[in-house]
Amino acid sequence: MTSSFTSSGESDDCIIFLHGVGSGKEGWEAQASATVNAGWRFVAVDAPGFGETPLPDQPGFEPHVESLLELIDSFKANRVVLCGHSLGGMTAQEFYAANPEKISGLILSATSSAFGKPDGDFQKEFLRARFEPFESGITMPEFAKRFAKNLLGPSANTHELDRVIDVMSTVSIEAYKLSMNTIVGFDQRENLQNISVPTLLISGEHDTNSPARMMARMAERIRDSTYVELADTGHMAPIENSAAFNHHLVEFLKSLD
Repeated sequence: MTSSFTSSGESDDCIIFLHGVGSGKEGWEAQASATVNAGWRFVAVDAPGFGETPLPDQPGFEPHVESLLELIDSFKANRVVLCGHSLGGMTAQEFYAANPEKISGLILSATSSAFGKPDGDFQKEFLRARFEPFESGITMPEFAKRFAKNLLGPSANTHELDRVIDVMSTVSIEAYKLSMNTIVGFDQRENLQNISVPTLLISGEHDTNSPARMMARMAERIRDSTYVELADTGHMAPIENSAAFNHHLVEFLKSLD
């Protein structure tokens, strides 16, 4: 499966940005210049079903890992860091578990190490609440306007809200549903102790999707990890609080040198 992506910079060191369910590669635009100025090649990838990347037939992380492996091998980079947000953070963990030799560092943003049992009551309610609006005929742009504010902290401004709505509006309902069904089967808790590359975990103080306390516990199980909690920030830190996010991103990249 060939992934659609955008890239800037000419460095042999590459950082690949993996977006969440309500976004796409465009959601990482605020990180591009900071990455290149730090001396790394910026690559933002559309997950399976997003952008021009084909939609898989079934939920699961296998297409995510396979398409990412194909992309990484095509770059022939000196070093590769994965920066994954939410769903993308889960993909980063899945990829590292399968291909640890390919990765020099991980940045996990607003994500988790597990979601639980796919057929559990919490998971069923999670999916019902998110799928029900589409059953009544709502479009994704309409859903984005209704739901986006729940992804931001209380101090977010109108520009930040509009940007989240813009990137979420481009997601197809089919890709959104398939990705949600993929998330509920995720579990990499046992592999946290096996992560042996430098890892930065970034959470938002007001994130209700991936609570800060949960990410702090994740960091405790990863040996060479750094945990950062961004104040006055919700789930969409790369957009909502890009200045602080980019600061920690660049500092992490510097630490690898």
